Amino acid sequence: MSTEEEARREKLRQLFGDQTAERVLPTSANERAASEARQQALDMRMLEEGLQTLEWGTILLVDVDMAPGPLEATLQPLAEGSSLLCVRLDLPLGMLLEETETADGASAPAVVELFDIGSAVTSGVRKGDVVRAATACKMQMATPTWQLMLGGIGRPTMQKMLYVTDGEPFETVLAAISSNSREQQGNGQIVLLVERRPDDD
Repeated sequence: MSTEEEARREKLRQLFGDQTAERVLPTSANERAASEARQQALDMRMLEEGLQTLEWGTILLVDVDMAPGPLEATLQPLAEGSSLLCVRLDLPLGMLLEETETADGASAPAVVELFDIGSAVTSGVRKGDVVRAATACKMQMATPTWQLMLGGIGRPTMQKMLYVTDGEPFETVLAAISSNSREQQGNGQIVLLVERRPDDD
């Protein structure tokens, strides 16, 4: 490990503890190789305009406005052969969601109607798409690194998180989606991860 890496590791250790420092900058060659393999296994994506296809598994979205850092979720398909799509939309969405039953008997929010007004129809969202995750706004403590070093506690700010809809009540999913609106101190944009069955392609 180079002197620069050692200095970074020591700073991480002081700020966040030994476990975090070892996870981010492992000391042994085997741990470094394992850490690199973990990073490569993640589907890390910069958001683009329109629909993006993602790989199933662990996803990192790295440029979501109002997010304190990368947003992470782990998703597996509900239907065999389905694809996972990501899209950033402006509100109003112009789509109607209903609670539908999946193949394994669980419930999931699915798009049942698209309207002419709204960003969903022009962005490529289709009827039948199942919403698997969405950004949601939540009040959280934001603590800049310099405040951590001085023992500060930070201040509350509205931040985006990635809300996975699996097993969540339908009303809670709708509340999470609407929390992105400007009326609720969001920025008027939402990122959706939707599952599209192969027969809907």
